Amino acid sequence: MLSLIKPGKSTIPKSAIMKKLEIILIAGALIGFMLALFNLPYSSVIVSFLFMALSLLYFYFGFALFNGIHLRKIFKTESYKGIGPWRIAVAIGAGIALSDLTIGFMLTINKYPMAKSFLTFGLVFAAVILLLASLRNDKEKHQFYTSIILRCAIFIILGVAALFLNGHLSRTT
Repeated sequence: MLSLIKPGKSTIPKSAIMKKLEIILIAGALIGFMLALFNLPYSSVIVSFLFMALSLLYFYFGFALFNGIHLRKIFKTESYKGIGPWRIAVAIGAGIALSDLTIGFMLTINKYPMAKSFLTFGLVFAAVILLLASLRNDKEKHQFYTSIILRCAIFIILGVAALFLNGHLSRTT
C-alpha cells in the first residue's frame, strides 16, 4: 500500500531539523575548505558564508540544539522541564565556544587578521566547557554531557591544528 504525503507536511521530524542543518553546514564548510585549499575562485565567499552560518547556529541556537529542544518550542517554558541550570549553562557556553572557534577557522582559512585571537579565546573557553561537562558527566552520566565532551574535544583538536597551521594552509600563487 502506498502512503501519500500531504502537501505542506514535512517528513523530517521537528527535533531533527536543527541537527540536519548543522550537518549540512558542516559538510558545506568542509567542501568550502577543500575549495580554499585548491585556490578556486569564490572559495573565500563560500567559506565565509558557510562558516558564518554555522557560527550563528551555534551562537544563537546552541542551547536548543544541544538540549534537543524543537525550534518552534524554544520560547515555551514546558520545553525546559527536566533540564537543569547546569545543562542550560553548559549548552550556552558550548554554543559560544564553538561559535568562536568556527569564526577562527573561517579567519584562518581566508588568511584574515585576528584569527589567532579568535582561536585562542575559543580554545580556552572550549577547554573550560569540556572540563565542566566532564565533571558533570561523572555525576550524572547523561548523553547530553557526552555529546558536549565529544564536540568540544573535536573542536579543540581542530582549533589547535588551525592555530599551528595559521598562514600555512594554502599555497600562495
